[in-house]
Amino acid sequence: MNSQIHKIEHLSSLLNNKWKLIEYDERNASYLSQKFELPLLVGKLLSIRDIKEENIDFYLNPSFNQHIPNPNNIKDMKLATERVVEAIKKNQKIGIIADYDVDGSTSASILYKFLKNYNSSITLKIPNRLVDGYGPNLKIMREMQLQNIDLLFTLDCGTTSKNIIDNEEFKKIDVIVIDHHLGEFELPNVHSIINPNRFDDESDHKQMAAVGVTFLFLMSLRKELRNHNKFNNKKEPNLLSYLDLVALGTICDVVELKLFNRLFVSKGLELIHKRHNKSISKLIDNSKLNTPPSSQDLGFIVGPQINAASRIDDSSLASKLLITNDAEQIEKISRKLFLLNEKRKLIESKILEAAYEQAEIQKKSKYILVYGENWHQGVLGIVASKLLDIYNKPVIVLSFLNFHGVGSARSIDGVDLGNIILNAKNKGIILEGGGHAMAAGLKINYKDLENFKVFLDESFEQYKDNIFKKISNFDLIISINDLNNNLLESLERLQPYGKGNPEPYFIIVDLKIDSIKILKHKHILIFFENDLGNKIKGICFNSKGTVLGDYLENSEQYKLYFGCTVTVDKFSRDTRPQIIIKDVMKID
Repeated sequence: MNSQIHKIEHLSSLLNNKWKLIEYDERNASYLSQKFELPLLVGKLLSIRDIKEENIDFYLNPSFNQHIPNPNNIKDMKLATERVVEAIKKNQKIGIIADYDVDGSTSASILYKFLKNYNSSITLKIPNRLVDGYGPNLKIMREMQLQNIDLLFTLDCGTTSKNIIDNEEFKKIDVIVIDHHLGEFELPNVHSIINPNRFDDESDHKQMAAVGVTFLFLMSLRKELRNHNKFNNKKEPNLLSYLDLVALGTICDVVELKLFNRLFVSKGLELIHKRHNKSISKLIDNSKLNTPPSSQDLGFIVGPQINAASRIDDSSLASKLLITNDAEQIEKISRKLFLLNEKRKLIESKILEAAYEQAEIQKKSKYILVYGENWHQGVLGIVASKLLDIYNKPVIVLSFLNFHGVGSARSIDGVDLGNIILNAKNKGIILEGGGHAMAAGLKINYKDLENFKVFLDESFEQYKDNIFKKISNFDLIISINDLNNNLLESLERLQPYGKGNPEPYFIIVDLKIDSIKILKHKHILIFFENDLGNKIKGICFNSKGTVLGDYLENSEQYKLYFGCTVTVDKFSRDTRPQIIIKDVMKID
């Protein structure tokens, strides 16, 4: 084993990644395994994920009966709740402005569904991504004012909307912000801001997506309505029935699946598997998933369909789908979202191809800057993310129209790209810009592009080359004889996977390929067996014609180590493992 580790950690993979095994405390792994009566492999993975002993039960068996979050730990929660009860009593007009992504759409859906039980006058507005941009603006606020809105919610937005939602022009509208984005020290002067990430909040809910915070607000609101005897003549809303939407928004916003987020997603997935929500079920059916969806399926297959509407069409389609119970509407909107997502893929593919050609010339640089004429703004962030995955360095993608450029940027750990872009704005090099360390947006005139490049060169001088090395962290080395149903059962204990709880990543060192098959001219399916004679399959997606594919197709000439995840073979009649090949290392 030591010689294998030495070989692995001193070579680069075929994708030019350095492979590294995560260190863990073997004694702790053994202790957890024995105390909680778990397979040793589960004990090892819990130790690798640094799940503390006192949190093991919550991690393995999340339950609302034992783990109920307290909404009132969040600042302004009680204040906002009392204001909404007042609005319900007086039958005031309520408005909602929500972000156009999955988190915003699911937040709007559960709030709208709940309030509709008590108020028939609710106006929902989803800003247009390409026209309005992110969050509230003066135009939308004036629309709300014209409709005589008394109480306005902003969901998954609003924390940074100072001078907009608190503009003197709208002083008659009480605004409640429900958000999770980082805010500045000077917050908007509005009725209440429920945001566990505001600078003066001391709650332990900072990891939640906006839909999780909205769910906590509904918990608080339901309790307050109960105290005001609002359920005497009607059935009390079942908040647990909203958890499928909470799970969807939580997964797609890529927040850490720890503590209450893990609880939301675990219970939400149970509802999704029971096909509780007709709209979510239809999106799954359109995707032709033939097994109960996992958290990864929601994030990579269902979520992009919901987001496709705002990227290239009508931003309100997603929330309309998630709110309605009308079967005809569900069929119509879900089908449109599916087709829009297919169109989005084609648009993205063409732009990515052009961007990749530019990026290849810059691959020795510390950052990637690519641009084109009239590239669709709705996919710039996706293209930036895909280039980042290839080159492991910050990426800025710009689209110019009439010499005016709009761009999206994505970064890696250790490089605060949002701050770099903000500095460029403060120096007058770009027109607008800002965001977070890992993601940002900007606007620039074409005439300033060369100055911007010089500024970026100077800004990146401080970063050493080693920060850009691609490192793949693996949990464990396993044998092909470990690929059995016991392993599948062990891995199932760790679900759901996501940020903060990644899918286990293994190295297999003793696998010999018996045969291969090409699927759809792009995927490579491999066949092999373990020492017990059990037939097992593996698949390497989109690898035909790549360096990975070339080595797999000529595997009899090489000794290969496989970097992979392990899943259930969804196309087998029997329950059996299958490996998903992510990377390969050639050992001389």
